[in-house]
Amino acid sequence: MVISTMTSRQRVARTLRRQEADRVPIYDKFWFETERAWREQLGCAWELDPRRSHFDWEATAPETQMRTLGDVFDLDIVEVAWPDYRLRLVAPEVLEETNESILQRDGNDAVLRWWKHKMGTPEHVSYGIDTPEKWARVKPLTTTTRARVRWHEFWPLYRRARAADRFLCFCSVEPFEIVKDILGHEIMLKAMLKQPEWVHDVFDTFTRQIIGMFELVEAEGMTCDGAFIYGDMAYNTGPFMSPRHYREFLWPCLKRICDEFNRRDMPVIFHSDGDIRLVIDDLIEAGVATLQPLEAKANLDVRELAPQYGDRVGFMGNIDVRVLMTNDTEQVRAEVRSKLAAAMPYHGYMYHSDHSVPPGVTLETYRLLLEELREYGQYR
Repeated sequence: MVISTMTSRQRVARTLRRQEADRVPIYDKFWFETERAWREQLGCAWELDPRRSHFDWEATAPETQMRTLGDVFDLDIVEVAWPDYRLRLVAPEVLEETNESILQRDGNDAVLRWWKHKMGTPEHVSYGIDTPEKWARVKPLTTTTRARVRWHEFWPLYRRARAADRFLCFCSVEPFEIVKDILGHEIMLKAMLKQPEWVHDVFDTFTRQIIGMFELVEAEGMTCDGAFIYGDMAYNTGPFMSPRHYREFLWPCLKRICDEFNRRDMPVIFHSDGDIRLVIDDLIEAGVATLQPLEAKANLDVRELAPQYGDRVGFMGNIDVRVLMTNDTEQVRAEVRSKLAAAMPYHGYMYHSDHSVPPGVTLETYRLLLEELREYGQYR
């Protein structure tokens, strides 16, 4: 069946339901350094929002910067909302600073060391919430409040996306992602074994807060077409916990969250870095429509996954940034064409890099990538 050209909103909506569209939808994220360099080349203003940390993923100011890279490259998805789940919405306390790094205590009583001039995971130095008693004292801070949303940033983005008929996603993290910022991985994972009642209470509290924040955003009129839920619960050889513990502690939370979106006919894109293969069936059962970003360096390959799961779930990503960083035309073409050929027959594939586009990928290479996607990603 030949389908005439669709809007971004139509294209993504059909793909999330594994229905044939005009072409593969295109979306991406970019490292801070990549976006800064490309904006200089493109002549697009780069402006940091003083109300946000410079360590945020995209600390730009959309209300003054009318063109995002999504606009420049005509990407199909726009993310809004991104509630802030810190216990205290306060500026971090600087404990130590060098030319290269800065040590801070944040609103979660966590001490982290950040790079000053490049993006990257911070060093996890210490966590102040390390017992059930300390958790009980801060639990009342898990409020559902308008202050947790950067309305000044997301309303202009939302309105531009609606005007352009792009697919809008309510974005949030899931409980594991919140809790690792408050307890840290080590305290959280040990407590699953030794203090399960405490961890169940922590996860339940944030599940309710996530749903509450979604309902607040929805009540404000910022209605969306789907949801993009972020939860990095795996490293490059498997999940941080056993499948049994995933099903006990995290699956019920994700199921409750997905139920809220699915009953509104809002398909869920679920993000996790690392090798998630051991829990793919669980994610599908929870109600996830699409898995993202499918890290190639964690041994995920859509050419293997699509034949196994393509009739039950969609895929977004898996274009290996290590290949893109070669800036070799033939290697980039081979990467894109082979993965499109494997995933497109199931009608649920959307392009995304296998994490985010890092420094070292040239603007010329990225434009070549987009040309390949728009030519070979067409359903004929």
